[in-house]
Amino acid sequence: MKKRIGLRAVVASLVLAIVAPLGVLATFGLYRSWGRALAYVDRQNVATVRAVSTAVDQEIESTTRALSVLVALHAFDDPDLPAFESLASRLIQSQSNFSALLLTRPDGTVIDGVPDAADASESVGNMGWAQATAAVQRTTVSSMFELPGETGRFLMIGVPVVRQRRVTQVLGARIKTDGLSELLRRQQAPLNGAVALLDSSYRIIARTREEDQFVGAAATPAFIEQLSRATEGTWSTVGRDGVPNYSAYSKSSRTGLTVGLGLPQAEIDGPLRRILWGLLGAWVAVLAVGAAVGVLLGGVIVRTLGSASRASMALARGEAIAPPSSRIVEIDDLSTGLRQAAATVQARNRERDEASRLKDEFLMTVSHELRTPLTAILGWARMLSTGEIRDGQKARALEAIERNANALHQLVNDLLDVSRIVSGKLRLDVQPVALSETISAAIDTIRPAADAKKIEIVTSIDLGGRWVHADPSRLQQVIWNLLSNAVKFTPQGGRIAVTVSRVGDAVEIGVTDSGSGVEPEFLPFVFDRFRQGVTGTTRSHGGLGLGLAIVRHLTELHGGTVRAENNSSSTGATFRVRLPAAAPVRPDAAIPAEVALVAAPRVRLDDLDVLVVDDDLHARELFMAILENAGARVKAAASAEDALVILDGWSPDALLSDIEMPEVDGYSLMEKVRARKQGVPLVAIAITAHVSAEDRIHAINAGYQYHLAKPIEPAELISVVATLTARHVA
Repeated sequence: MKKRIGLRAVVASLVLAIVAPLGVLATFGLYRSWGRALAYVDRQNVATVRAVSTAVDQEIESTTRALSVLVALHAFDDPDLPAFESLASRLIQSQSNFSALLLTRPDGTVIDGVPDAADASESVGNMGWAQATAAVQRTTVSSMFELPGETGRFLMIGVPVVRQRRVTQVLGARIKTDGLSELLRRQQAPLNGAVALLDSSYRIIARTREEDQFVGAAATPAFIEQLSRATEGTWSTVGRDGVPNYSAYSKSSRTGLTVGLGLPQAEIDGPLRRILWGLLGAWVAVLAVGAAVGVLLGGVIVRTLGSASRASMALARGEAIAPPSSRIVEIDDLSTGLRQAAATVQARNRERDEASRLKDEFLMTVSHELRTPLTAILGWARMLSTGEIRDGQKARALEAIERNANALHQLVNDLLDVSRIVSGKLRLDVQPVALSETISAAIDTIRPAADAKKIEIVTSIDLGGRWVHADPSRLQQVIWNLLSNAVKFTPQGGRIAVTVSRVGDAVEIGVTDSGSGVEPEFLPFVFDRFRQGVTGTTRSHGGLGLGLAIVRHLTELHGGTVRAENNSSSTGATFRVRLPAAAPVRPDAAIPAEVALVAAPRVRLDDLDVLVVDDDLHARELFMAILENAGARVKAAASAEDALVILDGWSPDALLSDIEMPEVDGYSLMEKVRARKQGVPLVAIAITAHVSAEDRIHAINAGYQYHLAKPIEPAELISVVATLTARHVA
């Protein structure tokens, strides 16, 4: 007879069969959740220490940017100690975290310091930070140290002063570590956790909590062992206060500083243990309570996640968001991340708007500088073409067209020069140069503009037999730009003085005007590209802000320096260009002069056959008119194919060809012409808008005898053709 089982037992067994697996699954699920939570905590801790390490790096980099700007100044070339002390004092005033600035030699010997070089030399000069900075030739951060008689602890940030690819001095900034503790407290670290910053010798230099007790102490051996294995990681340890922690650390490769985070394990483990013991104690009660709590928390989670979801969609649309915080760590981290993302997006938008503003301002300036001369050119040209002009105005119209075309030419040349300088493609043709002749040529070029404003130009040249190695045309461009700038800002009846003198082993060219001078706040930026003292529609002077930038770049390419200063005893400003000087010229030596082609209005090209090849109709017609007016017989082709057809039945004396043409360019054309006309004398001249030194070499290698850059002067074109075909003055 089978044993009977009571209904209560069956119900109890059924309940037990249901509850037991649920309890086991709940316990297993809890342990899995526990593992995931700990992994998430590790990820969050690593993310936190990375973010804090990045913030510390940015703080250090903001310091080094200020120091890098300082060391780039010419005061560090010699060095100029009074200038260094003045600049350093102003920098200390503007940087609240600076307590001192030191200038040392690469071996650590202190050259000067602000505010007290002698005190700094005794207390800091022997720490090795200067030698380390000179050795690695980049920014370094020293270990923490204390100073006798000074409260607090300090770090040294060293920046190398590099001249001609070697470290000549080291500039160091002494900062207090107190600011770093405040920086750590500003970060989004866990509320109950402790964040510490360690120097390269593993000493605590800043901490978010209990600074007085722990700052200055060495890291624990367990922490040092972890750092020896990897520069970033997590582990469980017991903190200095005896509390078990989940810890994470990240060491910066740029500064050598390490950020450590300790989060009490009780913050994570406690709730999970309480839930586990509750499940083991009363499964039925826990299930009931769990269901109720699940419903309650589910509603909270749904509401919070719904708010976060709506905030993320608003962020995607570019709207302002304010997701609410939550007591649930993960959801609160999500809300915090969204708020940080919104702040980042706003910062990026501000940067984008500023870049857009600068771009629009530059384009507005370029548009103005292009349209102003184009207005005169198109207006006068239209009046000439329609006959709506009086005979007495024709000469004025032609003069205005030529003057404004030259202005456009200069504008395009400045833009191209800056482009070549920035890309590193500008090459110099260096040779011995007589400065007096170069300065005279530049003054002759600018004199009409000076005479129009009744400006007196005086010169004083005392070279003592010295001369310079330079590119004559580029050096003349430097002097012309300085004179042009001086004429622009000098009022009617003013005065410009040009001086040339020896300064040690250098030659200094000075251009002094009697204008209003340079605004003091703009003086450090006067040689920057596209920077002008006044911008917008209220500018009293035109230009793109490129002339002085070109002066600086060309001067530095020559191995020289340039600086600007306001006149102390009078109005106006002085710009000084200093170039290396060569040895005195021997009495029997001569400075090489540029060889010019024969150029005279009486040159004729009678009975000369010329083929012009250019895909641009207007350029083709212009070249034909110039050559025909000089007496040549001219045929024209709009492409390389047409030119080859003409050459099959005709043998001209000279070929003028553009380089950039569709399908077959000028280089390929010349190769085909030389292959077909072997043994037949033919002068070939490239006329092109590709004007770099590489373009000239390419043209000569392709078979052209000469390279002419567009736009061309008619007299220059006739002179080149006459010279290469051995024609003479009529």
